[in-house]
Amino acid sequence: MSYEVKVYPDSILRKKSETIEQIDENILKLLDDMKDIMYSYNGIGLAAEQLGILKRLVVIDTKPGGNNDLIKLINPEIIAAEGTYEEHEEGCLSVPGYYDTIKNRKKGVKVKYIDIDGNDRIIETEDFLSVVLQHEIDHLNGILFVDRLSPIRKAIFKKEWKKMQKERSAQQ
Repeated sequence: MSYEVKVYPDSILRKKSETIEQIDENILKLLDDMKDIMYSYNGIGLAAEQLGILKRLVVIDTKPGGNNDLIKLINPEIIAAEGTYEEHEEGCLSVPGYYDTIKNRKKGVKVKYIDIDGNDRIIETEDFLSVVLQHEIDHLNGILFVDRLSPIRKAIFKKEWKKMQKERSAQQ
């Protein structure tokens, strides 16, 4: 099956994803396809929702390039969070070409998920992976990183995004 990364302001990006009730061959194939798509974009994370599939599935590899630290998460859920991560720049495959400083991510997170073998797992991290987990789980809840911008930065984003879209249209 051929997938396309959905781009802001596609309305599917604002929907909440459904819990996976059964891990079958279709789910495993989708996770593999998501991994391949993520790597093809040199991304470090991808949620199924970004492909227009409202399933609670995420793939992450914080070292892009192929199977370095690949994690496949089914039904990920943040069960604890603390501290504040330092300011950092975030981007998103669904908001291509736009990056901005995000200030309100938690430094440490504890995430419960199911692995591809159906085992309950927990990731507890205080490094960059915590930011990526929060970003991707946000997708599953219909939240984009630009939603976490201050009102002033959000207004700037909308203006810059409109300009970027005009430039893209002119190039086609």
